[in-house]
Amino acid sequence: MTLHENPPPNGRKPPTSTYYNAFTLSYYDIHVLGHNMTRIWRCPTKSVQLPLFQKYFSPSEHTEARCWEHLDVGAGTGFFVAEALKSCLGNRQSMRITLMDNNLSTLKKARRRIEGVNGRLGELATVETVLHDVLDGDIPKSLGERRYDVVTMFNLFHCLRTKAPEGKNGVFGMAARLLRGDGVLVGCTILPGREYQARGLAGVRVRYTLWLYNRVYKVFGNERDTRAQLEEGLKAAFEEVEVEVVGSMMIFVARGPKKLGVEG
Repeated sequence: MTLHENPPPNGRKPPTSTYYNAFTLSYYDIHVLGHNMTRIWRCPTKSVQLPLFQKYFSPSEHTEARCWEHLDVGAGTGFFVAEALKSCLGNRQSMRITLMDNNLSTLKKARRRIEGVNGRLGELATVETVLHDVLDGDIPKSLGERRYDVVTMFNLFHCLRTKAPEGKNGVFGMAARLLRGDGVLVGCTILPGREYQARGLAGVRVRYTLWLYNRVYKVFGNERDTRAQLEEGLKAAFEEVEVEVVGSMMIFVARGPKKLGVEG
C-alpha cells in the first residue's frame, strides 16, 4: 500500500523519477552498487556501506515493548533493507519498515524484494511505502505522529537536484522531525571535490562520470555539494554529528534531533 502521494511542484517530475524505471533498475545493483561504488567512488557497498546499514538496522533492547520503526529514504532496489533484514532472523520483536521515494517504480521494486525476503524469514516485519519528494520539506501528512528509531539515507543526497546546495539541508531537518528523541540518522553521499578523487586516469574517470550523471542523465545534482555545507546542515538539525569520508563518499551518523520547524 502506498500511504501518501505528494505531487511535485507544477506537475514536473524529478529526473530520477523517470530515469530509474524497470529497465535501469534491473542492472542497478550490478552497475551502481557494484561497479560504480567500488571502481569509481572507492566506497564498496558490501564492505563499507552495507555493514554500516546493518549496524543501525537491528532493533535494540530499549524498544522491545513496542514496534521498532525504520524509515529508508531513497529506496533504490531495496538492496540494503533486504540484506539487513536477513540478519534479523530469530528476532521476536515487531518491526515496521517504511520506504520513502519520489519514484513509484523504485518503491514497487524495493517492496517486492523486501517482502520476498520477509516472507522467507517468517514475516519479521510489515512493509509500507510513501511516494514523496523530500525536497518538498514537509512530512507526509499520512505519517501523522509516527516517529522512527532509525532513518537511513543511503546514496540519496547526490541525486537531489536543487538550485542551491543549501536547499538540501532542509532534508536533514525533516529527518530530525521524523525521529524519536533517541533516534539516529545514518547515510552516505558522493562528494564531487577533486580532493576526494583518485589521481591520474582514475580521477579522469571520476570526473567524466560526475559530468555524465549531472549534465547528461541529470540524475545527480551534486556538482556544488561540499562536505562543509552538508556537515553544517547536519549540525543545524542534530546535536551530535559524525562524518567520515571514504573514497569520494561522505558517510554520516547523526543523533539528538533538534526538532526544528513545524511538523507536517
